[in-house]
Amino acid sequence: MLAATLLIPPSASRGMLRHSEVAAVAPSEPSQSWLLKWTKAGEARKLPGTTVLHRQEQANVDIVRPDPGLDPGLWLAQLQTTDGVEYVQPNGTVRLLTANEPNDPELGKQVYLRQIRADKAWTLANKRSNITIALVDTGVDLDHPDLQGNLVGGTNLVQPGKPPEDDNGHGTNVAGVVAAVGDNRIGTAGILWKAGIMPIKALDSQGYGEEDRLGEAILYAVNHGAQIVVLSVGLYRYSPYMRDIVQYAESKGVLLVAAGGNDGKELSSKVAVKYPAAYPTVLAVAGATASGAPEMRSNPGPEIDVAASWRVYTTALGGGYKSQEGTSMAAPQAAAAAALVWMKYPKLKPYQVQELLKQTAKDIGTAGRDDRSGYGLLQLDSALTAKLKVDAFEPNNSRDKAGKLPLNDRNAAALSGGADRDWYRVNAPYDGTLVVRYQSLIPLGKPLPVRISRYDGQRMQRGTDVKIGNKTVEWKVKKGVNYIDVQLVDVNRKEIIPYLLTAEFLMAEDDYEPNDKFDEAFTLAPQSQAVTGSFHHTGDKDWYTVSFTQGGTFKIVLQSDTVRIDPAFTIQKAGDAEIDVDDFGDGESERSPAITVTPGSKYYIRVHNASAAEASPVTGTYKLSLIVQTR
Repeated sequence: MLAATLLIPPSASRGMLRHSEVAAVAPSEPSQSWLLKWTKAGEARKLPGTTVLHRQEQANVDIVRPDPGLDPGLWLAQLQTTDGVEYVQPNGTVRLLTANEPNDPELGKQVYLRQIRADKAWTLANKRSNITIALVDTGVDLDHPDLQGNLVGGTNLVQPGKPPEDDNGHGTNVAGVVAAVGDNRIGTAGILWKAGIMPIKALDSQGYGEEDRLGEAILYAVNHGAQIVVLSVGLYRYSPYMRDIVQYAESKGVLLVAAGGNDGKELSSKVAVKYPAAYPTVLAVAGATASGAPEMRSNPGPEIDVAASWRVYTTALGGGYKSQEGTSMAAPQAAAAAALVWMKYPKLKPYQVQELLKQTAKDIGTAGRDDRSGYGLLQLDSALTAKLKVDAFEPNNSRDKAGKLPLNDRNAAALSGGADRDWYRVNAPYDGTLVVRYQSLIPLGKPLPVRISRYDGQRMQRGTDVKIGNKTVEWKVKKGVNYIDVQLVDVNRKEIIPYLLTAEFLMAEDDYEPNDKFDEAFTLAPQSQAVTGSFHHTGDKDWYTVSFTQGGTFKIVLQSDTVRIDPAFTIQKAGDAEIDVDDFGDGESERSPAITVTPGSKYYIRVHNASAAEASPVTGTYKLSLIVQTR
């Protein structure tokens, strides 16, 4: 199952999540429903042995389950080979990303407004907005006197037909950061004093909700007029279903803003930015300390765009107020900042709003863009006074001046015509495939061919010329730095060519492939050793076998270098039943008990990513250690 967590620190409050639970996976159990994507619109049809629980027409997805009495494994295998079915995946569980603390009056109330310079922004822009901001969360306290005046119609997807009343508290906290009514002599003021808050209850009282409900919530927001959607929720697993939902929202001109996660300190080097923040087009928000430094508890990664204050003072259930922490509270600050920018510059596209926030952020980490704070701490007054740069990477006309191109983050730039060349530096974390996506922003029908090439430090590798609006170029790469060169084919053209550029990465297959099947198991020697593998394609399961010539014992330890892998394995003696080992969650090591072996005995080991039945490819590796003692 998939789990998403609220983004706030520890709390002893009844019903709230402890800090140790922030990255916890929902209890493992068989999926109750599945997400079935049809290849073509309108192709949905009745399938034998399959009950359709709900249909999302715009996503072209059915939520389905097997009829009673059917073997789920056989049913799933049949669906996956059915013509017209693009994918079938478990309907995972998402959980709020929260961190929660009791009030601390010495911290001062709403100090964060000064840190991100919202108070300065209020002198530059109208504090009242007709922009609707949807909160996909646990609902909102609909009777809170500091929120009532800004609430617009929402929905309850947990208990359809009932109002989106908050029974957890998290959604109410988020709402107050965005738009607690200002200048009303009551409580606090949101960054927006007047704006439409659309409460969409997609998570229950414990902060959980299934993945299809999260998708349904985003679709509801898009289809009911929201211009910005705040997602203070997250999960570690990449989901093609959520990718489709995100792309749909973007196609409708809606900006998604999401929290990056709160596990940065606990999970150290294994930590990663959570989805949906990790999708390239989503504005991903990290946290900053009260002193203006990157918050070490905030999840780092190349997908992070900006940082905002980790700690806030905001509205709470029952008409009250409290201090809260986490990237759950940082994300709504960025959403409100985007609304302020859109109020002043209503013709900007969503990517331009993101760019302006990035270009005007205050650098607070290592020089330039960094994985902990992105482009820096939000500065709302600067975002309202600075002029949007068409290409903030300039000057990057030569390789020695190449701009940083982070993986999985969309960036806007431009060629200024003639001999202008844009160089970028992108780091490949492993051996694999570098995927560069180019999207021209000039009007269709006016092709200006662009050439994209790669330099690995030793030789230039020419890419395909881009003669249409969009193009994807792929290169096999080794771990390390690569340089990307973008230039006009016709150096005599003088037009400015704006474009979007995204770099993504796919793992190479490991040294033991092909070993996806029982009869392809890679043979290991009957001795202590360690092998490093990867999950480089959807549903990748790696088989190994070992035959013992001496008696003794052996045990297995399985580790991963990323929280996006939930390592799990099975051991099976030839002719006997399997032993499953999957006791812990994302990124945590698994180990078997010592197993007694006799000469001539043969064992099979299957390693897989337990994050989902058909897990997507993961950028990361696992280490399988075989510990053998003979006698």
